[in-house]
Amino acid sequence: MGFRRLRRLLVVTAAFVLLCGNIAVAHSESANPEITVVVQNSTTLSAEIVNESELEAARIFRSAGLSITWVNCFAGSRKLEDACHRSPGPGQFVLHIVPSGKTSSDLVFGLAFLDERGVGKYSDVFLDRIEEACRQSGADLSRLLGAVAAHELGHLLLGTHAHSYSGVMTAIWKETTLRYESMGFLLFTHEQGSLMRARIENPNGAGLRQASARKIGVRFAPEP
Repeated sequence: MGFRRLRRLLVVTAAFVLLCGNIAVAHSESANPEITVVVQNSTTLSAEIVNESELEAARIFRSAGLSITWVNCFAGSRKLEDACHRSPGPGQFVLHIVPSGKTSSDLVFGLAFLDERGVGKYSDVFLDRIEEACRQSGADLSRLLGAVAAHELGHLLLGTHAHSYSGVMTAIWKETTLRYESMGFLLFTHEQGSLMRARIENPNGAGLRQASARKIGVRFAPEP
């Protein structure tokens, strides 16, 4: 076989392998279960920071094998979709960015609102407390906001008893936890990813951990 013919064959083979690889990646991404998150922003936070936080939350969920479609229902968004004006349907959840928290502890970053079965559609994140944690720790605001959003949305998919000893579902976030987030290491565990995917694929309750409280959130605690 001549050198030129061999080189053409190698080029064609490489292109075919690359095409197959791209198809495999596209299939893998398209096969991810998907949720829609309707975002309400009642703060003065810019659309740019909100969008960056959405990218961070989406990255955390993508590492667990889930995809998010964001619907922004606030001033500055290009278009208000129908989802902004109706109650969330199957596979839809609401994330509300509020100026300040109303909980008894100032260390709570956000809340997910769940019924006695651990089922819910709505969550809040508290901008003032997240900003204060950023001032104390030097964390990036959009990244921390995205991580807190992922935590609260995680509760909506996993129920109340979803806290873990490590990862994004850790109950109390110390400065070490925030450093992990700054490095991109604050993620869902493999088990949590499996449970959330099962919940999305079977919304009647598969993969949902039972709840014992109506509200659950994440807290920040400085290192001792």
